[in-house]
Amino acid sequence: MRRALIGVVVLGVLVAGAAWFLRAPPPAGTDVATAAQPRPLPEFRAVDVRAQSQGLTLTGLVKDPQGRPVPGAEVFLASSVQASINTHTCGFCQEPVLGCPARETALEVAALLGSGRGELVAGAHTTADEKGAFRFEQLAGVSFTVWARAAGFGDGVHERAAPGDPVEIYLPPARTITGRLLDERGQGVAGRVWAVSEHLARYLHVEADAQGRFALQSLGEGPFAVLAEAPGKLPVLRAAVEAGGEALTLRLSDPRTLEVAVTQGGVPAEATVHVTGDHLDRMVVATKGLAQLKELYPDQLSVTAALGAQASAPQVVTLTELTTRVALELEAGGRVAATVLDEAEAPVANPTLSLLSPAGEVLHQKRAGTGELVLLGPVAPGDYLLKAEAEGFTAVTQPVQVKAGETRLDLTLARGTVISGRVLDEYGRPAPRISVLITPTGDSVHADAEGRFVAVVPSPGQYGLHAHHSDWGGGELTVSAPKSGVELQLEPKAGARVVVSADGKRIEGASVSMFIDREGSFRNDRTSGADGVVLMRGLPPGKYTLIASHPEFLPAERQVVTINDGQLLEVTAELRAGAAVSGQVVDTSGVPVTGASVSVTPRGAEPAVTDADGKFSLSPLRPKGIYALRVVGRGLEQPERTTAVAGGEPVKIVVRRQPIFRGRVVSDGKPVRHFRIDEHEVESSDGRFELPLPATEDRVIFTVEAPGYEPLVVDRPRVPDLGDLVLRAAPKLVGVVKDEQGAPVADAVVGCDVCEQQTRSSEDGRFTLAKPPFVSEFTVVARKGRRSGSAVVAQLDDSVQLSLRAGTRVSGGVYSADGRPQPGVEIQGLQAERGEPVSVVTGADGRYSVDVPPGVYRFVVATPGQRGSEDPLAQIVQVGTQEVVLDFGLAPGSAPVVVHVRPQRGFALWLVRGEVTAIGNPPMELLRSSWAQLVYQPLSERVVFPGVPPGRYSLVWASFHAETPGGPAISRVDVPSSAEVSLVR
Repeated sequence: MRRALIGVVVLGVLVAGAAWFLRAPPPAGTDVATAAQPRPLPEFRAVDVRAQSQGLTLTGLVKDPQGRPVPGAEVFLASSVQASINTHTCGFCQEPVLGCPARETALEVAALLGSGRGELVAGAHTTADEKGAFRFEQLAGVSFTVWARAAGFGDGVHERAAPGDPVEIYLPPARTITGRLLDERGQGVAGRVWAVSEHLARYLHVEADAQGRFALQSLGEGPFAVLAEAPGKLPVLRAAVEAGGEALTLRLSDPRTLEVAVTQGGVPAEATVHVTGDHLDRMVVATKGLAQLKELYPDQLSVTAALGAQASAPQVVTLTELTTRVALELEAGGRVAATVLDEAEAPVANPTLSLLSPAGEVLHQKRAGTGELVLLGPVAPGDYLLKAEAEGFTAVTQPVQVKAGETRLDLTLARGTVISGRVLDEYGRPAPRISVLITPTGDSVHADAEGRFVAVVPSPGQYGLHAHHSDWGGGELTVSAPKSGVELQLEPKAGARVVVSADGKRIEGASVSMFIDREGSFRNDRTSGADGVVLMRGLPPGKYTLIASHPEFLPAERQVVTINDGQLLEVTAELRAGAAVSGQVVDTSGVPVTGASVSVTPRGAEPAVTDADGKFSLSPLRPKGIYALRVVGRGLEQPERTTAVAGGEPVKIVVRRQPIFRGRVVSDGKPVRHFRIDEHEVESSDGRFELPLPATEDRVIFTVEAPGYEPLVVDRPRVPDLGDLVLRAAPKLVGVVKDEQGAPVADAVVGCDVCEQQTRSSEDGRFTLAKPPFVSEFTVVARKGRRSGSAVVAQLDDSVQLSLRAGTRVSGGVYSADGRPQPGVEIQGLQAERGEPVSVVTGADGRYSVDVPPGVYRFVVATPGQRGSEDPLAQIVQVGTQEVVLDFGLAPGSAPVVVHVRPQRGFALWLVRGEVTAIGNPPMELLRSSWAQLVYQPLSERVVFPGVPPGRYSLVWASFHAETPGGPAISRVDVPSSAEVSLVR
């Protein structure tokens, strides 16, 4: 299901009694419940760094950018475990709060800055001597943040300093961030601007003048998070700002107000209004049926209301105006009563359940106790999604149709195979927020603030764990899953110290990437400071390709460097100056277009967003390079191609605004509440919409789709009001889900291979599913836990019975070309009828075992050394009810088969068990063979099937997608055989 929501403002009147509310604000003297942003601020407790007895000693030097001592510098020390705004994470996305991209997060950051909470508090303080040396004694702890300041310099910081290690703190030249605060109309506005270094939680602020101009001076090591606030405006937060760069433009939004009228049978109702959005979750009681939510950003929100057993349907609104009014009508609501069980029908420990709207908005969420019956709601009757997740299990999302009253269901979670442990630095200290790469699957997880990580892997087997931090080092470990208590320690290994400069000046904010064959790529975790240095530690020794980059420069020339274990290689990289493409976006009336995204092709710079005057600038780009410009925005069309020369004259791009159309989507006289019009996803309690749509001078043509209904192609005269768009319910397929003993199965999830909609079987195992359009047959699939069943259904069929059964065991081994077992290799499979993926990893002995539903599968093993342009050999096998043994590679008792072909684009070579006499052209039926091997589009004239069991086989050489002139080439071969086969005509 497409879940991207495009803004829809639905201002239709839900009941006649609420109409007055949508036309005018509440009368003076009317009691209105209001909700601003109640944001409880976290507590930041100081950590004592002084030992009661002797303790530890930490010494170091304070230096200027040229490496000379800075006498008299003030030096401060705090424990590395001291919490600050830099360690505080967003409660919604778990990203660092200063780097969270959601606009709502700026409110929390503004509250922290204004209260002084979260600023790093020094536990000790000293002064550097005449040689710039400092000394802290009687310390308790293993790791500290040490920072220094001196007149004429910015603050310098050394993170995770350990007693006994030499500590050097470089003070950068004092630098400045300049810029301007603007309102939504592009006018300057007075306010306050804060800056916080991403490495040192020290709060700095300055006042912007009446024109909005500001200059944050005496800044040290960055990059910085910059927050701007002004009276009567919402704060704005900008992350990763470099000091000394281009002037900032910070646009502050006017706060929006959402007014909600709630009625029940036309009478005002004191219901609880629930508003959710991007990083937003607020509730307020509608006093006398009216509620106000203030201090909102101009974003898209979902609004619902509930009172006792009554509830309203979700309504999506976009707050474009300063005040948006919504009317909600309560109806008999329902609750979901759910329990979460494992496959043995035992309660799952502490699951989290979320009830979602069809578009994926979280309406209700609860973390439950073990075995607890969880009640979620009330919500208006309709189709929703229920998600269950728990540590150590694979998360499940399934449809639920809520009816008035209580809808009871059980969710079954499949237990996952888990690897868990901690990431430690070279001193044994927890390494927070380190990415842990799992091979061979390529998945990754992040350690938490204490260095703990939990990874759910596809199956038992041998896995490689790889952790890396460019400052602290790298570590790798091979484990057999499941495994707990893993300690993955970072070590310095090989590395490089890269000094990045431009025009002879060291550059702050630069990044470095290093690539090595077979090992992959490594990137820095921290950009360069004022000294221009990027550390790349913890790398495997070898030959690397090194690239330095920066958002404001063209990348440095590629370098090939060789690093050895225990060595920190000194490397210099020179960035190149780039050019910019600038211009203005206007509509056909010459009015500037604000908020449109402008990008260039070929891509050389990140897309830019037009400002209040429609202006944009894209850089860095190759000087004098010719680029095509593309404008993207809701309701915008770019009729003509526009090109520009980097460094040349500004360009003007003219776009056409799509006309706005409104209407209502209904079926059988009732509103359809969730539907899609072209790419616009709509949630509307009364089925109304108001959208920009592409149109010709006299016609508008678009498609309306909704789960459970036939698609509707609308072709009407171009008039603003399109009236009612009537959808017809799709033909229904009824069925029943049973187990192997013939007993009905409740709460099985039923869908099909081409269906957008899913449903759930009832207590008696029965279900109803809308048939998909435009197909003659489709595969219906039912699942519950690891049990599943499927059947192919013709469009003319009206009913089906599905039998759930446990999977069939498929086992075997993976072998190299010389017959050695291959541990830690991933086997990927795809079930042909259902399109369901399968993944399993071999153990230390090179063997694997997996249970899969019956059907025809295509398995592949990505072997080391496989050319990226060549598809790996695919193994096709039909799995029935009996266990299947399937080996890959040169297994014991097997033999290779060598075939000569003339490589052709789109051709495939098949090795099929048994004798093939008559096949199609192209031979697509071979994809459903009981046993076959396939090489698609081989690049070499000599193709080797590495391991084939003894027997008689047929070789087929043919076009995979189209007819082969003269028909497919077929040849028989007996295995084992010493002769090589030629299919060259």
